[in-house]
Amino acid sequence: MRALLLSSCLVLVAQGPPLPKAPAQALPVLPTPQAPVRSANPLKEVVRVDLSAAEAGTPEALTASLYAFISGPVGQPRNVDRIRSLFHLQARIMVVARHPEKGLFLRPMELEAFLGYAAPQWEKTGFFERGTAPSIQKEDGVAQVWSPYEIRLTAEGPVVYTGVNALQCAWDGKRWWITHLEFQSQPTQALMGAQLQPGK
Repeated sequence: MRALLLSSCLVLVAQGPPLPKAPAQALPVLPTPQAPVRSANPLKEVVRVDLSAAEAGTPEALTASLYAFISGPVGQPRNVDRIRSLFHLQARIMVVARHPEKGLFLRPMELEAFLGYAAPQWEKTGFFERGTAPSIQKEDGVAQVWSPYEIRLTAEGPVVYTGVNALQCAWDGKRWWITHLEFQSQPTQALMGAQLQPGK
């Protein structure tokens, strides 16, 4: 049963937050929007946490930091500010999910929506994502990273999901940013076998 619950959590993380329900007939009264507080330093409007060159100085470093920042054991809160700081303010995430009856479909989402949903799930289930043999194409300040990955619930546990991350990255003159991320994943036989074990 525990393995089934963990599997459900991972599927939800892979597919992103559930689609919003249809709005009610009566329109709510919305507060007057407030202008965001701007920093006196323009760079601080896009830099949430200052990352080192080892973390964001190359597309390779940026990809490795993504895996390191989202991974951790059960109960370990993720540093969402550091994860957020890998992405440019205009970055978008595209999740290629699979409907059990209709097959593959695309779910675009904002970074904040994804982090607000996925980060608590990573902490709840334990989540370790590792890249395997990434390939990178780079031309001056633009790079594309194709990074297959494996997902485990513990650092040395069996692989329960495999997938691929496709990152588009850009250089702003000081550091690299993730400007676009697409990913998809699928369960492995190890996860399927765990679900079939009695008492689990």
